[in-house]
Amino acid sequence: MKSGHPIDPMEHFASLMPEGQEWFSPKEAGNIIGRSDQFIRDSFYTGKIMGHTSNGIAPKGEEKKSYLRVHRDAIIMYLLESANYTPESFMEGLESILSKRSDYQLMRLEKLIHDRLYSKKRGYLK
Repeated sequence: MKSGHPIDPMEHFASLMPEGQEWFSPKEAGNIIGRSDQFIRDSFYTGKIMGHTSNGIAPKGEEKKSYLRVHRDAIIMYLLESANYTPESFMEGLESILSKRSDYQLMRLEKLIHDRLYSKKRGYLK
């Protein structure tokens, strides 16, 4: 059951992150992709996830500790590169699962979808 509207991969993965937040700590980035903060640090140092390190307080060359931050676009890029599916195939799989649900389950989902869409149009969602 195809809708005829292409799914934007950036939008597909961006929906996993909190709105309004641009920069993430290793722990926050790990929570988004379902991995540990150590995985994020290792991936940063091996070039799999792009980010920034800084210590804005100490004078240049005298930093004792640096802080790693990952931009939301870098997280999305990592998810795009590591996914073994497309957003379209994800939706097709979801539609396949939903086609086997009971009327009761579908009605509950319909209410959830309606409430979310209605709230979004009214600006109630963050």
